[in-house]
Amino acid sequence: MKTPYRLAAAAALVPLLLACAVDPPDPFLVQTDAGPVRGFAPEGGDDIAAFLGIPFAQAPEGDLRWRPPQAVEPWTEPLQANEYRPICAQSRAQLPQSEDCLYLNVWTSAQRSDTDAMPVMVWIHGGGFRAGNGRLGEAPATGRGAGLARRGVMVVSLQYRLGALGFFAHPALAAEAVASGEPEGSHGVLDMIAALDWVRRNAAAFGGDPDRVTIFGVSAGGMAVNTLMSTPASAGLFHGAIAQSGYGTWRLPHLSEARWGLPSARDQGAVLIADAFDLGDEPSAADLRALPVEKLIDLGTGFWVPITGAVLPDEPGIVFARGEQHDVPYITGGNSFEGTIFRTFQVAADDYFATFGEREGQVRALYGADRETDADAEGVAAATLFGDQRYVVSARYLAEQMKNVSSPARAYYFRFVPEARRETLPGAPHGSEVSYVFDDPGDPDSELYPGPDGEALGDAMAGYWTRFAQTADPNGDGAPEWPEYDAESDTWMLLDAPAPKATSGVLKDKLDLLEAAYLERVGGE
Repeated sequence: MKTPYRLAAAAALVPLLLACAVDPPDPFLVQTDAGPVRGFAPEGGDDIAAFLGIPFAQAPEGDLRWRPPQAVEPWTEPLQANEYRPICAQSRAQLPQSEDCLYLNVWTSAQRSDTDAMPVMVWIHGGGFRAGNGRLGEAPATGRGAGLARRGVMVVSLQYRLGALGFFAHPALAAEAVASGEPEGSHGVLDMIAALDWVRRNAAAFGGDPDRVTIFGVSAGGMAVNTLMSTPASAGLFHGAIAQSGYGTWRLPHLSEARWGLPSARDQGAVLIADAFDLGDEPSAADLRALPVEKLIDLGTGFWVPITGAVLPDEPGIVFARGEQHDVPYITGGNSFEGTIFRTFQVAADDYFATFGEREGQVRALYGADRETDADAEGVAAATLFGDQRYVVSARYLAEQMKNVSSPARAYYFRFVPEARRETLPGAPHGSEVSYVFDDPGDPDSELYPGPDGEALGDAMAGYWTRFAQTADPNGDGAPEWPEYDAESDTWMLLDAPAPKATSGVLKDKLDLLEAAYLERVGGE
């Protein structure tokens, strides 16, 4: 006969046995703070769980147009997160688009554990703040997101409002913002901050570490990284930053200029509305919100940029020089021929050189564009100068200004061009480093496939980027040493074949001149 003690022990064993019989947690079903989401295994293996189209804010349309992002309404049934949602409204897009576009995507390990959280890498797309989207490969393969996740990181990509819907100021909206106490102007940046706050709250549920979040992005995405480094509103939401071809020393309009359409901000403020729509002299905020999105997306002729004065206190270069940037490890860099986008600005080469005033002769000499140069050579020289002025000098200047905080900076210069393109390109085009960062150099059957050198460079760069996310230091695994940046040694990591190497004084004479012109504009030393 069993004693009462033995009966109690046997009874206690039953739930343990039942627990052992329960299936392990479903890696494709995750409970977020708003509701459950169900992902899928991308093509190429069941080791990765992908979750596409998770809303991080309500649709910013109707009364929410030109308002800060609002929290989503919670749900109870699993959200099927197996396809991308519409991209943010933009002109000439070939994909489904909508104002209802504040979604993010997650790639994580399907074998994640509660005790071994992964670092999180948050990708911010480029596109001149008027185009682009958060897709990292087509569903169901979603190659780049899944590929980087296989290196032991959780990958997140996000979308943010673009063009006039994301970076616009107007007196009517200013009055409303003052009355409500809401920030004004750069709503696209507020979207990024809302997405990062979602990551802070939900990363752990996907196996990520909310205390190891690295933001990285290219072009406008690189500028977004520099902006997030410079705004107090993003404090504590990330712990490392990588700005790829960001333009932190480029002139940005102030709210006061954009609201009233001063000449320096005519392409990004109230004048655009006045010229494009017959709304009278003093349209209301309701009048603006009634404007058709199909026409709003076509406003402006060039790229858009963040507006200073509210969300962003000042241009990143100025904020960094004051030592007011976030004190987190930082990587920044540019490519050897960023000027592939020069034609987008529709400026004649001769006119562009003339913007340097008394320095024009010196700039022409440094870039091989003296008065005897033929038009083709002058065009290439102007494009190269433009790329260096917009992107490369920014990288050097911001890296140097990290001396004002305790965290280190590192600088890179990407110079690799596949052999098939070397006769037609004077250097690595704007944005061409992205495929290597994601270790996705291209289709081996393509004429532009970079071959073994490109494969090795992709492996090296993805290794640097993911180690930085893991430990705040890109070094390790036998890779060539990437030193911290300081102005005296001026050491960059040269990203090129056959292998990356540290080198000093990249474009020193050119960047010295461009930095002097920048400091003259902002009144720095």
